[in-house]
Amino acid sequence: MPDVTFHELVINVGDIKQWAYCPRVVFYHRFYGGAGVPTAKMEMGHAAQLKIRELITRRSLRPFGLETANRKFEVWMRDEILGIQGRADLIVSNSSQLAVIDFKLTGGGVGRNLRLQVGAYTLLAERDLGIPADRAFIFRIPDNEILPVDVNAALRAEVIQAAADIRAMIMEERLPPPTPNRLRCVDCEFANLCGDIW
Repeated sequence: MPDVTFHELVINVGDIKQWAYCPRVVFYHRFYGGAGVPTAKMEMGHAAQLKIRELITRRSLRPFGLETANRKFEVWMRDEILGIQGRADLIVSNSSQLAVIDFKLTGGGVGRNLRLQVGAYTLLAERDLGIPADRAFIFRIPDNEILPVDVNAALRAEVIQAAADIRAMIMEERLPPPTPNRLRCVDCEFANLCGDIW
């Protein structure tokens, strides 16, 4: 464990997303390093994101509520006050408004984990650019569907609380409970480490 205080420990946005999906994934990433086995779904997602980047460069920004805006891909952000860092897939912005867009290889809806992810990126982008945002978007790759996410006060509070909970787990080196949804365990890269649930 690095010699840092609770408030100095910066949490990755990816960990905030995973925390909502299954807290143990965050623990294993932090304390077991490369013990996970990359799944085929993870590799497919990366390849699909490269293709969609080319497509969205030519696409109108009107569905995202912006007529004209700058597009920035793979934007790395870190904020010491929030204690959060991460790389957003795409940020579109003009002088008065911004929107975070996250690409997903999924056929489902927007779960809590995805809402927390785009919420965290939005908080970072607002602080980085000094521009407000009230919505973020999930770009669902298989069907080119654009799914809006309201970045309201409740979501912002959830992001901050999740980061604090992860920080506490790391400082205490405490194994959290697994997800109650066992279907999520089937394709998990760390399934071999969770002997207590099988």
